[in-house]
Amino acid sequence: MIGWEYPPFKAGGLATHCYGLTRSLADNNVNIDFYMPKTKNNVSSDKKNLKIKEIGEVDVFPYDRPDNKDLTGGFFEKVYRYNDLVVSRVKGDYDMIHCHDWLTMKAGVTLKEKMNIPLVLTVHSTEFDRSGWLNPNQWFIDIERNGMEKANQIIAVSNFTKKVIVDKYRINPEKISVVHNAVYPISEGKKQKIVLFLGRLTLQKGPEFFLKSAKKVLEYENCKFVVAGIGDMLPELIEKAVDMGIADKIIFTGRLSDEEVKHIYQIASVYVMPSVSEPFGITALEAISAGTTTIASKTAGFSEAFKNCLKVDFWDTDEMANKIISILRYEPLRKTLSENGKKEINLFTWDNVAKKTLKVYREILSSKQCDFYNQ
Repeated sequence: MIGWEYPPFKAGGLATHCYGLTRSLADNNVNIDFYMPKTKNNVSSDKKNLKIKEIGEVDVFPYDRPDNKDLTGGFFEKVYRYNDLVVSRVKGDYDMIHCHDWLTMKAGVTLKEKMNIPLVLTVHSTEFDRSGWLNPNQWFIDIERNGMEKANQIIAVSNFTKKVIVDKYRINPEKISVVHNAVYPISEGKKQKIVLFLGRLTLQKGPEFFLKSAKKVLEYENCKFVVAGIGDMLPELIEKAVDMGIADKIIFTGRLSDEEVKHIYQIASVYVMPSVSEPFGITALEAISAGTTTIASKTAGFSEAFKNCLKVDFWDTDEMANKIISILRYEPLRKTLSENGKKEINLFTWDNVAKKTLKVYREILSSKQCDFYNQ
């Protein structure tokens, strides 16, 4: 398996997914060598069937986007360098290659052809998601399309993502399996009157809509809004909060440690995920597991999979504000959503994800697909 991040090195949901999936596959008697860039933290495994192999050092994150000065320079060189290093280091008697997102596709495709074994690709997001559907970069799209075409099977984290792959990349839908994400539950704490946004502060995640709804809520409710995370929009968001006259009610936390993330989930009463485009949204599962009532964008893959939450169009800040106020004012509503959400969360386990992924592996390796190597 080829990835780009793995806890404690973590930039987003990709690390969480790779951690949960590999460990649960190992528990299901799958032997995995997980290749990733070398980091300052020593990444290791306590699972007998799982080995972490760090190679090279790269300072590109899974969700990074090159600015204009990097379009023909260092950014792409770093990505290609890592992929070439993986190809040169992967040796062994493997049955299959499984890679994640655009950053590892080049290595996956090359190794499939070099070793004559099948390639599985998990798509966690596409260039259309990352760009917020505004000016997607053709370089990324071409890499993604090539990887999708060459993969023997694609795993999409939602039906929403599957539709994007079919509509925008022209991939046969029969080649795509949908496996929703899962969560390691977080315990509930003493709830405070806090409304939380947690995620990368980028166009894709819709933090500006969170601020607009906060402005409306604060006209009727005395509460605190927390914006947790970092990203290119942080200076702009701080400036907007000042201009809107709500800076004294908004807390910008910056980057949080894992323990701090758990704590803010535990004490928040409402979690809002107003993403413009969200292939899944593991953060929503994390919030609900901590008993935090969640409002999610209808365009999130999470929304298609989960019932006990409130759903809203990301652009409809009036409705978003109405729903936040309803949860803060009506304790029976908050309590009902919270209790039912924590029951439903029990369905979203990494063991289930591993078993569905293993089913994909077995179907590929079955005799019915014995001629797939030359596809």
